Amino acid sequence: MADENTNPSNAGDKTKKNIFSMVFDERKRGKDAIRKKNFYKSMIYMLVALAFLIPYSVAFLYPQLNSFLNFNRNISGMEKQIKDYDVTLSDIKKERDAHKAAYDEEFKAEQDIVNKIFPENSEKLEVIKLMEDFATHLDAAYPPFEFSAITFKEPKKENGYTVLPFQTSIHASQINFDRFLSLINLSGSYKKEDQDHIRLMSISNITLRYRGLDKTGKDQGVDFDVQLLAYSR
Repeated sequence: MADENTNPSNAGDKTKKNIFSMVFDERKRGKDAIRKKNFYKSMIYMLVALAFLIPYSVAFLYPQLNSFLNFNRNISGMEKQIKDYDVTLSDIKKERDAHKAAYDEEFKAEQDIVNKIFPENSEKLEVIKLMEDFATHLDAAYPPFEFSAITFKEPKKENGYTVLPFQTSIHASQINFDRFLSLINLSGSYKKEDQDHIRLMSISNITLRYRGLDKTGKDQGVDFDVQLLAYSR
């Protein structure tokens, strides 16, 4: 039996295996060298990138971070201001409502005065009631303030208002005659301190007769016919 070590075919096979192993090892070493070279290049690129990235981060990102933090603080401050504004607006609304209520009350009082001294209509019954109020308002000392039937004429339209002419005959004392003239003079007064606001009127004509004194020296009063104008809107 032949020795395997002396077999030429076996020796050839071992030689081929050694050659293939050497070639493979050389290729492997070449690939390892390329891999190491590429690794070193990657490390160098990464270090260069970090060298640029770190200053960029310090120069750009740090201020942006501060801006973000300041933004959050500003948001918190703005939220506090909004709450303060809400409280302020609520107080302003309450004050406005209080002023509005006072204004509405004042306006209504002013409107009531206007409606008294310059009413919307020229109703005759209102004029009769006014004359009756005069008789009640004036002193009833002898001779009392008395007026007879009132005669009305047709109302006339003027520039933006209406005039109602009427006539009546009155018997009164001299004092009450003067008071009657004073009341007509005060008619249309808008002063708030006035207790009574009298409808605007004027005297267009008046005739009077003084009765003098009786035997005891008592005033017999004055008779007068008066033509008046009552004004309305």
